[in-house]
Amino acid sequence: MVSLIKEQLKERARTIVELPDHFQPVIEEYFEGENGEGEAMFSWIDEQQDDGISISLDLDGNLTSLSIELKKTNTDKVSLNESELKEQAEQFLRRHYPHALQDLTYYQTKKLTDTYRLYYEQIVMGLPLAHAGCYIDVAPSGEIVNFKYYGLQPEPKIPKTLVAKENLIEHVQNQLDFQLIITNLDSVIHDVAEDGLRLLYNSELFMTYKADAVEPTFTIIYEEDEDYSETYVSLPPPHSVMRKDVSIEEIIGITEEMEIIREVDWGEETGIVWRNRDWKMEENDLSMNSYFQSHNEDTVKAFISKKTGEVRRFVWFKDRSGDLSLNSEECYQKAIDFLQMTIPNYDQYLQLIVRDNNDELDDTRMKEVFSFHVHNGHGIPVYSEIVAVTVNRQTGLIDYYSGPSFDFEQLRHMASEPVISKKEAYDIFLNHLDFELVWNKNYEENEESYTLVYQPCDRHTRKSIRYIDAITGAVITEKN
Repeated sequence: MVSLIKEQLKERARTIVELPDHFQPVIEEYFEGENGEGEAMFSWIDEQQDDGISISLDLDGNLTSLSIELKKTNTDKVSLNESELKEQAEQFLRRHYPHALQDLTYYQTKKLTDTYRLYYEQIVMGLPLAHAGCYIDVAPSGEIVNFKYYGLQPEPKIPKTLVAKENLIEHVQNQLDFQLIITNLDSVIHDVAEDGLRLLYNSELFMTYKADAVEPTFTIIYEEDEDYSETYVSLPPPHSVMRKDVSIEEIIGITEEMEIIREVDWGEETGIVWRNRDWKMEENDLSMNSYFQSHNEDTVKAFISKKTGEVRRFVWFKDRSGDLSLNSEECYQKAIDFLQMTIPNYDQYLQLIVRDNNDELDDTRMKEVFSFHVHNGHGIPVYSEIVAVTVNRQTGLIDYYSGPSFDFEQLRHMASEPVISKKEAYDIFLNHLDFELVWNKNYEENEESYTLVYQPCDRHTRKSIRYIDAITGAVITEKN
């Protein structure tokens, strides 16, 4: 790509939004593939306010994505109604893609935390194609703050016949089973009023079916790996009384030579980044690599719970070396010592995951990774929760830690016996179960295509069913 074209793309990007004078460029990156397709990316930020604007263009100068994050907003502006928001979105779309509304159809609006997201879809058989069309985020006052354009896709082949939904429901009736679990529900992901741990019934049954098969046929066939298995091993009890006044810096291993270079508010957590005071950027340009180097190289990143002040997770990007040569057993003891410092009564809720995949252990690796299964102390697993500890074999220090996403105090006070029986959960699930047609995008053999599938949903809300509450019998669905 000649430099003139790069300059033209940069000028084109600067005409799309009004950049505040104090914003500084941090990324100017260009990608070009063998077939001539490519992308140009531009980002500007205000480091003091954590504000930023990002734009992506294709090599013809067409806008493919836009993100505007400004904390200071004009509160004096009047909020627009749904029709006015839609008009703002369509004016923006027509400005960048004059003929888009000839091929794309307004499909729906979703309320996000601070904005409204409007979807304009490529419709086939009355259904939107996945990853086609575009979405536009509009602030209540009418400003466009986010945009993503996927474009038009070749229309898929329409099936001549469809399997009856009754056949699918009968198939589920014969295969459905439930396991009692505990899950940390998130109101951003799940349609619940409050976040927190809940005792639930969960089914691992995969229920997405090809729509044109005569008999119910899964869209994906899962094959079990006979050479892979895992077992859970109890942990040794605490071997000594640990200090209770250990600081965050001591837990992570922060030294006096380091300073905080960033703090970020992540809602329920605070992100903190440290780096040596005398660190210097070797080469500073506007490439993506340079941007990530300035943000990540030789740093230590941690996430701290605002509620408890406990370290949720951290990672060392700064290399540390030493003269030790710890074996696996010695590293394991280091991991146990660390857990004793970070998780009270860890041995009651964690079990070591021992995996057997017939791979020979590599004694030359620099780090030893330990993963721990989480349960409630009464045999009920905490679903999708893994505690991980990585020990540096040369230093004996912890280079990576990922703890639980919840507070153990809540787990200790949870009920461990269901009120709803498994049979009742089975009946509740089937009473709510329905199927709807969707276009599923396939990525097989480097060729993208679409398959019409039936996917399960709640017959009342049309949302995906995730769990049955084992205490109340409530159906827990996904948010959207």
